[in-house]
Amino acid sequence: MIAAKKYVIAEDNLVLIPAKKMSDYLRGKRVLLAGANEVDEMLLRYMVVDGGGTLNIATTTEALEKALHKNRYDLIFMNSRLGSDNAMTILKRLRGEGILNSPVIGISSTELAGRGIYHGFSHVLGRPLEKKIIIEALSEIFESE
Repeated sequence: MIAAKKYVIAEDNLVLIPAKKMSDYLRGKRVLLAGANEVDEMLLRYMVVDGGGTLNIATTTEALEKALHKNRYDLIFMNSRLGSDNAMTILKRLRGEGILNSPVIGISSTELAGRGIYHGFSHVLGRPLEKKIIIEALSEIFESE
């Protein structure tokens, strides 16, 4: 792949793809991080805040529900487990009750993409989290609006 000013040129297809940064998607956005481990929290806190967004943290299912009742979020990152609770079950319930309408990116150590999408995740990212993959997910979410 060859980098060009503000674009990435894919050699195999010779297509110009805009080279986006985290701030292109997160500037001014309110983001909620639910149930993440310390490493994911540290990484996403840096990416969101450095990208110009505001990050709130919910460590439990109860804290997640309280945050959703209190604020509107543009994006939610959610661990596949919130304590002993299964995030897919929680997400399906919250979407069904109309409490949650924001895009949700799941974070998992196991392959949950198919089941996660079925249960309401917009995307499911595997660990370790990679900036490039997060930007691709953000691009699909925010450029399709």
